[in-house]
Amino acid sequence: MKPLDSSRKGTLDNPIIVKSFGDEQYAGCTGYPVDSHVTIWLTMSRDRPVERCPECGNVLKMEYVGPQEDAHDHHHEHHGDGHHNHEEPKTFADFVRPEYR
Repeated sequence: MKPLDSSRKGTLDNPIIVKSFGDEQYAGCTGYPVDSHVTIWLTMSRDRPVERCPECGNVLKMEYVGPQEDAHDHHHEHHGDGHHNHEEPKTFADFVRPEYR
């Protein structure tokens, strides 16, 4: 693996790409320009591949490059895209009436 592109700030239209062989990937953001804030760890997954740093707004996107089929899968019960998925926590936005969205 090589270091992430730190020559620019990622945006939603042009995010910094993080390649991953697994269902989940962690990446540390140190800000833009580099080292402008402490390292903030972002978690990306196949279900939620785009993350934005809450400190500087840098956008990272996970690109899954692993095998399409799991070689160790022996037709066990599937739970989404991996064996260790967790339910996303509820936020206030989950309780807003649809007509107000």
